[in-house]
Amino acid sequence: MCFHDTLAWTRERHTFGKRLADHQVVRHQLVDMATRIEATRALLDDLASRLDDGAAPVAQIAMAKNMATRTFQFCADRAVQLLGGMGYMRGSRAERLYREVKVMMIGGGAEEIMKDLAARQLGV
Repeated sequence: MCFHDTLAWTRERHTFGKRLADHQVVRHQLVDMATRIEATRALLDDLASRLDDGAAPVAQIAMAKNMATRTFQFCADRAVQLLGGMGYMRGSRAERLYREVKVMMIGGGAEEIMKDLAARQLGV
């Protein structure tokens, strides 16, 4: 959601006589978002495959939770930044997601708890 909303906005919004998406720094931010999303998707696909095979990859589940929520946090932050005032307006999707991401990071086990769980499972 954050990525798609931001991509659409940067294609429509004009600054300094051109689309926001035509600025190199904006394109790079969008690529950074997309890269993290794809990496997280690949990690989750691998995890789903392991679960389908009957494995109980506890460490990988903990790592995937951390990766997914950090990706969410990164994308929500970039969305608010690139959407500017529109991203910070109370009630907008980007603003809501930006507020909610912290709850998602803590719910189900804070990052430090997940790291400790993963470390124990990996024998560290």
